[in-house]
Amino acid sequence: MMHMRFYFLCFLFLQFQLFAFHDIELESITGSVEGVVIDAVTKETIAFATIVVKDASNKYIASGISNETGVFFIDKLSEGNYTLEIQFIGYEFHTQSITITAKKPNLNLGTIEIFDVGQQLDEVTIKADKPLYVQKVDRMVINVESSILSAGSTALEVLERSPGISVNRQSNSISLVGKDGVMVMINGKISYMPQASIVQLLEGMSSDNIETIELITTPPANMDAEGNAGFINIVMKKQTDVGLNGSYSFSGGIGNGTTTQDNISFNFRKNKVNLYGNYSFLRNSQDQVFKLGRSLINEDGVLEELNTASYREPTQRNHNVRIGLDYELTEKTIFGVILDAYDQKWTMDAVNESLQSENGNLVSFVELINDERNQWKHIGTNLNLKHNFKEKEYISANFDYLYFYNENPTNYANSYYDGSGIFLKEEFTQANKTTPLNAIVVNADYSNQLTENFKLETGAKASFSSFENDVVVAYLEGQDFVEDPTLTNLSNLEERILAVYSSVDFAITKKTSAKVGLRYENTDSQLDTDTEGKVVDRNYGELFPSAYFSHNVNDSLSFNASYARRISRPTFSDMAPFVIFFDPNTFFAGNPAVQPSISNAFSFATNYKSYLLSAQYSIEDGTIARFQQRYDEENDRIIFQSGNIDETKIFSLTLGLPIKFSEWWKTQNSFIYLNTKVSNTVEELTTKYEQNTFSLNSTHSFSITDNLSSELNLYYSSPRIFGASTVKSRFNMNFGIQQKLGEKWGTLRFNVNDIFDSLKFESTTSLPEVNLKTYADIDFSNRTFVLTYTRNFGNQKLKSSRSRETGAEEERNRMN
Repeated sequence: MMHMRFYFLCFLFLQFQLFAFHDIELESITGSVEGVVIDAVTKETIAFATIVVKDASNKYIASGISNETGVFFIDKLSEGNYTLEIQFIGYEFHTQSITITAKKPNLNLGTIEIFDVGQQLDEVTIKADKPLYVQKVDRMVINVESSILSAGSTALEVLERSPGISVNRQSNSISLVGKDGVMVMINGKISYMPQASIVQLLEGMSSDNIETIELITTPPANMDAEGNAGFINIVMKKQTDVGLNGSYSFSGGIGNGTTTQDNISFNFRKNKVNLYGNYSFLRNSQDQVFKLGRSLINEDGVLEELNTASYREPTQRNHNVRIGLDYELTEKTIFGVILDAYDQKWTMDAVNESLQSENGNLVSFVELINDERNQWKHIGTNLNLKHNFKEKEYISANFDYLYFYNENPTNYANSYYDGSGIFLKEEFTQANKTTPLNAIVVNADYSNQLTENFKLETGAKASFSSFENDVVVAYLEGQDFVEDPTLTNLSNLEERILAVYSSVDFAITKKTSAKVGLRYENTDSQLDTDTEGKVVDRNYGELFPSAYFSHNVNDSLSFNASYARRISRPTFSDMAPFVIFFDPNTFFAGNPAVQPSISNAFSFATNYKSYLLSAQYSIEDGTIARFQQRYDEENDRIIFQSGNIDETKIFSLTLGLPIKFSEWWKTQNSFIYLNTKVSNTVEELTTKYEQNTFSLNSTHSFSITDNLSSELNLYYSSPRIFGASTVKSRFNMNFGIQQKLGEKWGTLRFNVNDIFDSLKFESTTSLPEVNLKTYADIDFSNRTFVLTYTRNFGNQKLKSSRSRETGAEEERNRMN
C-alpha cells in the first residue's frame, strides 16, 4: 500500500510540474489563426494544402499544412495585419486578409473554399535534400527517400540496411542493437500479426511507399513498457487524391525445397470514406537439419554422450488478411474499424537418430519418426474514435478484442536398438496441445501542443487476457494409450494490466529540446493447473520513467541522449506448458515459472550529415532467455525452455556509414560492436560470461542502365551470447538483379539468397555445476533462387489510410 501511495504522489507531482510549466509558457502566446480548407464545388475537405502567413510588406512570417481533415492551425502571431495565402496543386491561388488584435488574438476563419482551376496542371516537384539520418528527441529517423539504395527495394530490404537492425529471414525475426523481441509498427500502429508474418508482410511492401523509418530504442511513456528491444516504426507516404490504388507481388523460389510469397493491398478513398485492406500468402517447404548433443561425467567418472540428428521436412503455410474502414463523422471526428485474421499452419515429417555412448563406446541407438502440426488461428477487431479539437490537440479511444486458437498434435514412433544394432523394442507416443486465448483491451489518449514549445500527452489503458492450455502426453500400452501424469496437465491463466502515463515535450532553446515522461503499470497474473494448483500468483506495480535530450549544433550536426526503464513479460506461449519431443530424453517445454524482467537503458547518439554514431548501455535483471538448455538429472532429460537469467549487461556502438564510390556504385554500411556480460546462478553456483561481438552489414548497389540494377549484400557476425549459450560466428551473402519494365508493367527481380549456404545457428552451453556441456547445430537456411514480380495499380497519388495505433500492441506480441 505504501508503494501505491508513493507511485500516486509521484504521478501527481509530475502533473503539477507539467501544468506549472504550461502556465509560464502561456504568457508568451500572442495570437493564432485556424480554419478548414474545402473544395468549393464538391465541399470535400482538402488535405495537405500549404498555408502561408505574410506581413504587410509581403515578408514571410509563418506557414502550416492542412491535416487529413483539411484543418490547419498557425500560432505565435504578433498583433498586426497579415495576408493569408492558400496553395494546392490544381487549385486557384487563394488569399485573404486577417488581423490579430489584443482583444481578438485567436481567429477561427471557419470553412475556406478554394476553386479547382478546371484542368490538370503538370506535376510540380519540389526537392529538398534531407539527411539520411535525423536524430529526434526520442527516436532516430531514417529518411528512406534520401537512401542511396532504397529505390526498387522492399520494406524488409530497407530495414536490413538500417544501422543497428538485424533481420533473420530463417527464423523470421528482427532484432535492434543486438536485442531480440523488437516490436514493428506501421504508421505508429503495431501490426496485429506475429513477427514471422510481419517479416512476410514487409517483404511484399515496396520501399517506394515508405517515407521514413523510426528506430525507437528507448520508447517514451505513451508506448507500452513491454519489450526491452524497442520499436521500429515504418511511416508510409501520404498522398492526396481520391480513388483506388494498390499493389501486388508474386514470387517463386527453389532451393532445398520450394517457396512462394504473394501479397496484394489496396486503398480506396471517396468523400468521407476510406477503405483499405491487405492479403498475403506464404508457403515454404525448405528442408532442415538439426543436430543436438550433450556430454557429462557421471558420479562414477564415466563420460556419457548423447548425439541426436533430426532430418526435417517442414512446410509453412500462412494466410493473413486485414481490412479497415475510416469514416469522417464530422470535420474533426473520425471513426474507424479494423478486422484482421490469419491462419498459419506448420506441418513437419522428421526422422531423428539418437546415439548414446559411454567413454566413446556406443551403448544404444534410437530411431524416432514423427509428424507434427502446429496451427495458429486468429481473428480480431479494433474500434477507434479520434476527435481533433484543433490541429495539434486531439483525444482518441480504442477498443480491441482478440481471439487466438492454437492446436499442436504430434505423433512419435520410437525404435530402440542396443550398441550392436540389435532391435530391442518399439514405443508409440502421442502429444497434443490446444490453447484458446482471449484478450480485451481499452485505452484513451489525449495530446495537446499547448504552445509552439510545449506539448502534453497523457492517457490510460486496461487489458484483460485469459487462456486455457490443455496438454496431453500418452504412451501406447497394449491396445490403449495411457497418459503420462508427469507431462499431462490443464492450466488456466487470468491476467490484468492497468496503465496510466503522462509526458511533456518542451524546447529549452531554439536548438535544444527535451522530453520527460512517467508511466505506471500494475499487473495481476494468476496461473492454475489441475496437477499443482496455483503455480503463478503475481500482483505487482512498476514505475517506468523516461527522459530525452536533443541538441542541434547546426543543420549537419546533432547530439541526442536518452534513458528509459522497461519490462519484458513472458509470452503466453512461454507460460503455457507444452511438450515437443526431439528424442525420448530431449524435448522443448513451456515454463510457467518464468518471471518478468526489468531493464534500464541509456543511449547517446551523434549525427553528422548522413553519418551516424550511437552508443547504448542497458542493464537487465531477470533476463528472459528462450530455448535455454536445462538438465533434469532425476529423469535424465535435457529440456529446452524459457528461463530467467540473473543479469545481462549490454554495451553497443553502432556506426552507419553510407559511401558513394561513383554514380553507378553506392554502398550502405552498418557496423555494430557489442559487449555482453551475463551473470547467472544455478544450484548456488554463479557463472559469468562475457563476449565481444562485431557485426557488419554492407549492401552494394550497382546501376547498369536506367532500368537495370543489381545488388550485393554481405553480413558477418562474430560469436555472441544467446542467454546462457554462446553462438558461433555467422556469415551470409545475397545477390539480386532487378529489371524495371516501365511504369505500367512493374518490376521483375531475381535473387540468390544465402549464396554459400553458410547461414547456420551453432551454439554451445557449459553447465559446470552438473559437469554438463551441450551443443546445437541448426541449419534453417539453404541456398535459394527466387523470382519476384511486383506491380502497382490505380492512382498512385492516392491518400493512404490514416496513421493511428490501437491499444492492443503488447497483447498481440505476447500471443506467440
